[in-house]
Amino acid sequence: DTLPCLRWKQWYQRRVRGSLVVRAEDARLMNDMNSMKQSYLKLYDLNRDLINGYNIRCNNHTELLSCLKVVNQAIQKAGKLRVGRPKTSVVTACRNAIMQNDVDKLFKIIECGSV
Repeated sequence: DTLPCLRWKQWYQRRVRGSLVVRAEDARLMNDMNSMKQSYLKLYDLNRDLINGYNIRCNNHTELLSCLKVVNQAIQKAGKLRVGRPKTSVVTACRNAIMQNDVDKLFKIIECGSV
């Protein structure tokens, strides 16, 4: 999902959650236990979906951080193979290749020291 779609979905889920809580409490006050039970079951399902979505995003974030750590270590190792100005130019070129999302260029810089 894109960020605007994700935000809209979260906003909608909050609205539905609030509506379900109000429905359940209204049903409780009117002693309509079947409607109350249905509202709480829907609320339970919605909460489960929200928690699953959070867990997926959390796992993706953790995996991304570990991958970025590996890439950064590879860039640092490539820089340590050189001394002085070539070292800083390799690290800078690698970071620029990452910003440009150019993986082939990144591999070539690490391997050869330049593009």
